[in-house]
This record gives sequence, C-alpha cells and structure tokens, in this order.
Amino acid sequence: MAIVVNGATCSLSEAVIDKLLSWDVDVVAQESSHFERNSSLLKYSNSKLTTSGSGFTISFDDSDGDLVLGRDIIVHDLLPSRADKWLAPEIAAWVSGESYPAGPRYWLSVIDAAEAIAAIAKSGKTPDKLQMCGRREWLPKDSKAEFEMLWARTIQGYTGQFTPATLFGYSISGMEVKPISPDSSARPDLEPLHELLLEVNSDGWRPLIPFRTALMNLIAGIFENSEIHLSSGNRKG
Repeated sequence: MAIVVNGATCSLSEAVIDKLLSWDVDVVAQESSHFERNSSLLKYSNSKLTTSGSGFTISFDDSDGDLVLGRDIIVHDLLPSRADKWLAPEIAAWVSGESYPAGPRYWLSVIDAAEAIAAIAKSGKTPDKLQMCGRREWLPKDSKAEFEMLWARTIQGYTGQFTPATLFGYSISGMEVKPISPDSSARPDLEPLHELLLEVNSDGWRPLIPFRTALMNLIAGIFENSEIHLSSGNRKG
C-alpha cells in the first residue's frame, strides 16, 4: 500500500517522504522536487514515487486525510531544515540581528519528527491530537547563545576568517542543573506519543538529534536558500 502525502512543500513533509522511501514504502506526491531529491535512492531501492494513486493519506496542507498535521499530530518547536512555515519567529528575528520576546522551547529536529510521523503513517494508525516536541526545555537565552555561536561560525566558514573563540572551548549553553519549579513552562504531554511509538516500533519517543546539530542544519539551509549579508552586524534572510 502506498502512502499519499498532500501539500508536501515544507521541510518536514520532505523529510517524511525521504524516510518512507528509504524504508521501501511507495509514496504518492505531486511535487517534482521529491523526484529530483530522491533520484539516486529510487534507482537502487524497491520503493516507488508516483504522482497519482491511493493509500493512507498524510496531509500537510489542512486537506482531508487519514493523518492531518495540526489536527491528529500537533508538532511544537520544530527546527526545520530551512526557513519555511515551521521556522520559529525568534530564530527568524535572530537571523536579521533583531531581538524577540521568546519563551522556553522544547526544540525538536525535523529528522526526529519525520521519522516518528513516517512510522505512525506506515502503521496505519490515526491518533487524536497527539502532541510532539523535544523532551528538554531550552530557555530563550540559551537558545539564542547557541544560535549566535553557530551563526558566527557559519559566517566565518564562508569568509575563511575563523577566530579561536568561535572554534574552541565553547560549551553547550544551558547544561547546568535546573531546579524543578511550579513556575516552569508546561511541556506538552508526550506520554501518548511515547506509548504509540512503543506499539509501532518498540522504541518509543526518543529524539536522537542534538539541538546544536539540528540548529546547525537549519542555519546551513538558511544560507543555502537565502541571500545572506555575511556580517554579524547586518544579517538578512
């Protein structure tokens, strides 16, 4: 049975399609970009990618489907692989060198999210308002510190003018132990997601991509798809 993906124009839907094809699952999608991106994989795998057909439907554009993102699975704090509809507003502001009054986040790599969504779709399950996000809380100051370090490192990579402060001895922000407080922001309930994934793949909800890795992937995508002024004081995306 094929899996039909509607509205596959964002980085999350692309990652879901890529994951399904890598599992030898047939996929139906309209956009030509999926054929271009997966041309090598399709040559040597048993999976098929077509523009028409029927099967279990995943919707990324609010169209009707067996699994509708935003209705059946609600994704929070996603780190996409480029600047698309999933880009958090504070990151968009930081790209432009602006401040933003952000709150705590439970950042989640697009790769981890896509693998879970693909596994659920492959199983044919239809959850109800399943919440999905990372497990660890990131305070705004720590998220911004990580972004600014990686952004500076990327700019220096483009210009070839690295500084020791950027390359060496930079510990990950926010690693200190934090006391549990009743004032802490409430994380979405991940237990239903964990239980469903235990049933589907026996692994449960275990995001594997570190925040820094996911953020670096996003920054690389922003640079690849945008005109960036290579100056830390004058950033535009």
